Amino acid sequence: MTEAANFSSFSSSASSSSSTFISMQVEHAVARITIARPQRRNALDTSCWLALSQICDTLATRADIRVVLLRGEGEHFCAGADIHELAENIQNTAWLRANQSHVADALDRFAALPQPTIAMIRGCCYGGGAALAISCDFRLAATDSRFAITPAKLGLTYRLVDCLRVNQLLGPARAREMLLLAREIDAGTALEWGLAGEVVPPERLDECVSALIEKLLALSGYSQRGIKVTMLKLRDGATRDDDETNQTFDGAFSGADFAEATAAFIAKRRPVFF
Repeated sequence: MTEAANFSSFSSSASSSSSTFISMQVEHAVARITIARPQRRNALDTSCWLALSQICDTLATRADIRVVLLRGEGEHFCAGADIHELAENIQNTAWLRANQSHVADALDRFAALPQPTIAMIRGCCYGGGAALAISCDFRLAATDSRFAITPAKLGLTYRLVDCLRVNQLLGPARAREMLLLAREIDAGTALEWGLAGEVVPPERLDECVSALIEKLLALSGYSQRGIKVTMLKLRDGATRDDDETNQTFDGAFSGADFAEATAAFIAKRRPVFF
C-alpha cells in the first residue's frame, strides 16, 4: 500500500512560487521525500523549507517508517536556496532573518530524524541542498553529480552546527576547502573526500539506492534508532551516557528485535525485523 502526501499549503508574502511543493510517499516502511521544483533545479524557497519541517515532524512520530529517502525530481538533487526569492527580498531584513530561521529549523529537524536517511544525488548538490545531503546518514551519487557550499560567494556565513556537520564528515582540511574557497567538486572528488559514500553511473543509481534500502530494512530498526540517538549526542559533544542512552541500551534486551534475533540464531535462520 502506498501512502502519499503533498506539503504545499504554506504562504509566503514575497514568494512568487508558492504553488511548488515537496511530496512524500510511504510504501513498505520507506518514506520517499521528493523536492519537486525541476524547473529551478529543485531550489528551495521558504514554502519548501516549511514543508520539510512539517514532514520531519510527521516522520519523527512514525515508528512504522524504517528508512527515509530524499531525492530531487528530474536531473538535479537541489541547487540550494531559491536565488530569485532572495533577490525579491534582499532589502527586507526581517524577511531574511525569518527565512534563515526556517532553513535552520528544517535542517536541524531533518538531521535529528530517528530513521536512517539516504540522499539520492544526481546533477547539482549546492548550498542548502548540500547541507541537506550532509545531514543524511548515507549519500549515493551519480557520476554526473557536482557539490558546492558557497556562502563565501554571497557574503554570508554558515551556522556553527552546519560547519560542524561538514567538519565531522570531511575533516578540517577538506571542510576549509569547501567552505573558505567555496570549491565546487565533482562526484569522484566527493567520493575521495567522503562526501559521497558511493558513486555510480546515473542509470545504476536507482538500483544501488534500492539495494541500500533493502540492507537497512533487513536489520533492526530498534538498533538503528538507538544508534542514531547516540551518534547525534556524540555530534553535540556528549562523552558519557545519559538517561536516554542508558534506557535505550537497557531496553534492547527486553525488546522484540532482540527476541527475534535470538530466536533466529537458535533456529539458524535470518531474523525478520519489523
